[in-house]
Amino acid sequence: MKKFLLALFICSVFFTVEGFSQERTKVIKTNPLGMAFGNFNLTYEKVLNTKSSILFSGSYMYELFGVDVNTGSIGLGYRYYITNEKKEVPSGFYVNPQASFGFGNVENDVNFTTFSFGAELGYQWAWESGFTLDLGLGPNYTSVSGDVDNVGFDSTGGILPSATLAIGYAF
Repeated sequence: MKKFLLALFICSVFFTVEGFSQERTKVIKTNPLGMAFGNFNLTYEKVLNTKSSILFSGSYMYELFGVDVNTGSIGLGYRYYITNEKKEVPSGFYVNPQASFGFGNVENDVNFTTFSFGAELGYQWAWESGFTLDLGLGPNYTSVSGDVDNVGFDSTGGILPSATLAIGYAF
């Protein structure tokens, strides 16, 4: 137990000492409001250089407005930080082209797949503590295809809004 407490103390001092590198190259974040409505999502952002980063995301939804659903999606995005001269990445204004693929069913009667692509404009704050807040908004084209009770339906699609509200930790 004493060794554990000593290791914990050394780690806490190591991470709080002034002069310790504050360069943050990775961010893990989620949308807490989505979880309240049955949607669990996670995004990993990796800083590539002083101007940009790449994002990998995944989500799973088990309920939508009281209806049982079983859906999942994966996504990929690239962020260019417009304010990279004034703010250290991953902070500042950004433009974020993105694409995602989704699949699932609604009450085991409707099976579907989705493909979407779009872009967002947003701002991400990354404080010295590591806490991050990410807000973004933009258009997203989504194409949906699938079947209802094993009877296929044609693909349909349209432009929908895309929004980001996420909190996380940069390290």
